[in-house]
Amino acid sequence: MLTAPGMIPAEADMQLDLSQLVFRDADAADMQRCLALDSSYHSNYVWQMTVQEFPDDIHINCRRQRLPRAIDSQHKTDPRQLMLTLAPAHCFVVVQQRDSEDLLGFLTLRVDAISRLAYLQDLVIDRSFRRASLGSRLVNVARIWALEHDIRQIIFEIPTTNVPCILFAKAIGFTFCGFSDRHLASRDIAVFFALPI
Repeated sequence: MLTAPGMIPAEADMQLDLSQLVFRDADAADMQRCLALDSSYHSNYVWQMTVQEFPDDIHINCRRQRLPRAIDSQHKTDPRQLMLTLAPAHCFVVVQQRDSEDLLGFLTLRVDAISRLAYLQDLVIDRSFRRASLGSRLVNVARIWALEHDIRQIIFEIPTTNVPCILFAKAIGFTFCGFSDRHLASRDIAVFFALPI
């Protein structure tokens, strides 16, 4: 499909004029609109984590495993954590088109003031507007915010079932830095990817 300069086709054949995108700090009025975005995803794979412990070393193996059948899942945003990131010490950014009140996506960073690390907990692009570089643009806004707030690195927390998000994180420069069993509220394994600032 041909598009005009500055226009990118999104997942559902919608077009976005990138010059009309607005990235701004979220406010309390955005909460329900963020929670209403379609955060579902589809995957044929899962990351399988295995750990072998020996007296002098630990071997960790992370392997992409094809599933017997595809899964449909969604990112679950915790409304309480979302509210906490409205505080100026954290980062909560939304993206919308200039002529619309509808949100296209959002990102949250929760900052650990002692370590100067920022944890990327939510990166949601409504399913209708994916594949239009909105995710990478939100991460770029977050990087600028992190630089201005003396953050050392951003840690992206991703469930092992969300392989599309893991591939996205790797594609934009995040590198694997660990995992935690039953880390998420869903008791799923989370894998961590780091992006130095």
